[in-house]
Amino acid sequence: MRLRATPENYDKFLSVASVFWRNNLPAADGEDWIIVEALHHQARNVLRNLVLANALRRVQPARVLVLTGTDQSWYDTIWEDFNVEKVRRLCEAFAVTEVLDVHELVDRFMAASDEEPATIEVCGQPLTAGADVPEGDGPRSVRWSSVDPEVVDDSAYASACRLDLLPRLEGDREQNARLQAQRPRSAAFAAVYETLIRALKPIAFVTSHVDYDPWGLGVDAATRFDVPVVHVQSTGSLKAYTLFPEHRTGEATFRAELTRQIGDYFDQHVWGNRDIVRSAAELVAWRTRGNLGRPSWWRFGPNALCELTNPTERAQFRAYGMARLGLDPELPVITVFNHAVSDALGTNREIFPDLAAWFEETAAFAASQPQANWLFLDHPNQDKYDATGFFDKLAASYANAPHLTFMPSNDLSKNAMWSLTDLGVTVRGSVSNELPAFGTPVIQAGWSEWSACGVSTVAEDTGAYWKTLTASIEALTRKEPLITAEQVERARLWSWFYRSAADVSSLLVPHWDVMPEEMHLRTLEINMRAVESDADPVFTSVRRMWTRREPFLTRFDLTNPETLKELLPVMRNDGARDDD
Repeated sequence: MRLRATPENYDKFLSVASVFWRNNLPAADGEDWIIVEALHHQARNVLRNLVLANALRRVQPARVLVLTGTDQSWYDTIWEDFNVEKVRRLCEAFAVTEVLDVHELVDRFMAASDEEPATIEVCGQPLTAGADVPEGDGPRSVRWSSVDPEVVDDSAYASACRLDLLPRLEGDREQNARLQAQRPRSAAFAAVYETLIRALKPIAFVTSHVDYDPWGLGVDAATRFDVPVVHVQSTGSLKAYTLFPEHRTGEATFRAELTRQIGDYFDQHVWGNRDIVRSAAELVAWRTRGNLGRPSWWRFGPNALCELTNPTERAQFRAYGMARLGLDPELPVITVFNHAVSDALGTNREIFPDLAAWFEETAAFAASQPQANWLFLDHPNQDKYDATGFFDKLAASYANAPHLTFMPSNDLSKNAMWSLTDLGVTVRGSVSNELPAFGTPVIQAGWSEWSACGVSTVAEDTGAYWKTLTASIEALTRKEPLITAEQVERARLWSWFYRSAADVSSLLVPHWDVMPEEMHLRTLEINMRAVESDADPVFTSVRRMWTRREPFLTRFDLTNPETLKELLPVMRNDGARDDD
């Protein structure tokens, strides 16, 4: 965990936190456990996980096991700093029962053998790796874990790509040296998590991430053994998604399961109450138009501004943008938004082998479709996810295709991007809900968390994808609309839901943008010292989510129309709130 605070200020914060939680948690006298991940180098992630776990302890008293640590591969690629001792001291202040260095445990598991299996100690009790695991070549092949070897292989593949900043591993999987090097560590992670979860039978697994070896294999183990997984988000005030075992439908991944559940909930309680929610959704749309910052396609500051307010302004900016980029003003513009190509491969349903394959094959298709201008944009943080020059190499291969334009997305303002685009194309990017909210259609070649909310056109397979693209080009050429009024409203309702209804403001969780770390801690310290915790929104929201088994935290009760009428703002005709 990276934490840039002076020792004096950190000690002061820990002292206040220790007093606060000592007086705000019930005794954990039973056998229940909560496992909490503290493996990310961002202190804000760790703090959020701990606060959510402690809020859950107020609903169901439990002991807490925190898993922390890192290894050199994460240092080399991503982490700026990680201090295990600071994590331990933080956990002590948050009344955690025990802290284990999971990376150190993984090292021990990798060094163990069938004759001398590894042992984990929790509160002085030894847990032997592989206890109760069925005998046979399959389990032993993944070092004392009953996980499907393909799951371990997929996690190793995704982890290797992320750590090496590669869009894909070349050649046959069985022969790839990089994958062979990653597999033993992945198998050891699987064994560590399974050993802990089998023995402790936790009531929850709380994590900031659900992908790669350190996080994803914990999520897999928890899911297989029917433990609720709480995924705390790294944005906004406090967002968290929870997958309860009784709600699983058999989707292949954690994210895919949630996509279905979010869609069902959205249809029933957001779209179903649209007449009540509509004015609040318009207020959120009005605000986001002025500053589409993170998580809106990884932008923030002046480059995120989108001040366009009507079709005339859009047309004027569009004419300028077309001339600047040398695009044919008589043809529509299809914008293809590249992804962080090494990020969380296989994390949800996708219809192409990987994100790079989708981008490559879409470019090849576009080359044969001169009826439109094609604008290919790299990811705003391309350099943090690709060490191969993937985007530039692909751009160079189409240098002689005049209707294809490749450019860095940061060279375009949000005004230009939103004005030029007649159709957006992505796999799971946030543009698939942002563009429809302002009237621009989007095609998705995969699932995002909102893909079942009816805001975009989601292709179920590659055949449907090419067919939809072809039909869309023909419709654009005839100047026929590709988006319905319902899709626009659904997208605006989703924006309200994501940015407001499912974003819990709490004194115990400073907003993600409260920076630097020292200010983040100082804000939390003041709140814990000066304000009583009675009825803090995080406690109320976690209790509601947990007792109702809802798939996410909510700021208020979305299932009660009368509550919504009381809490949501009433808008005047000029778009201002009555209380402005």
